[in-house]
Amino acid sequence: MEEKREIKTPPNKQLIMDIGKIKYTVNLHFKQGTGETYKDKILKLIKRETEKI
Repeated sequence: MEEKREIKTPPNKQLIMDIGKIKYTVNLHFKQGTGETYKDKILKLIKRETEKI
């Protein structure tokens, strides 16, 4: 079953994601020029954490 994912990007450098019934709010502090977007990084972090569970 595919979870509903909604990503919002407010102007104050935060990422707010709704995944299922859980809302994630992340303050962004990433080095520029790595070739990976902050959305890619956040999704990778969340995936890594959920695999631990």
